[in-house]
Amino acid sequence: MDFLDKKKRLVLIAIAQKGASGLTYDELLSTFLIFMTRNTLQSIVEDLYFSGYINILRDDKEVRLIASRKVRSSLVALDFQRYKLLKFLEEVKKKSEEISKLQDKNSQLEEIKKIGKEGLELISSGLLTLYKEFPEFTIPEYIEIIEVINNEVLAKLSPLITQQMTEEDLKQFLNLISKYLGEKEAEVLSEALKRI
Repeated sequence: MDFLDKKKRLVLIAIAQKGASGLTYDELLSTFLIFMTRNTLQSIVEDLYFSGYINILRDDKEVRLIASRKVRSSLVALDFQRYKLLKFLEEVKKKSEEISKLQDKNSQLEEIKKIGKEGLELISSGLLTLYKEFPEFTIPEYIEIIEVINNEVLAKLSPLITQQMTEEDLKQFLNLISKYLGEKEAEVLSEALKRI
């Protein structure tokens, strides 16, 4: 599966957000000529049209670009997942205030783990949902949102959530290090892990 590049996604979102009535070509130009050339924009519109992602209607006065029903439906799914993530972040903010008031450090740690697991479950269910809804378009957009959340919240919680490696997992990991980075790297890492 090939994901749509950022430029195509931006144009497609702009068209889809106008709903069933679409966007005039002049409106599209006025929006995107600030940071895209006319030729680039024309090429993107052409690619989107021949891929079946947009329809082009022409009457006497204007040319209208209308996103396909598939694209508009996938945007509904994407925006709903975005809404769920924002709602989760609001809950995290509320819960973090409550957690900071807890006296017991173990209780704090357990509550933080719950938040992290909820976030990971939400993200994974969102990815699975969007995989069914035009993933070439929705998945990269969703990943950009997740990237921000990961950098701000989940990366800090990840060490608390992830489970310890089993002996078998560790052996497989070292084999992969040896295979891709070399035997010496694997030996150095193995010795470092023994000291921990």
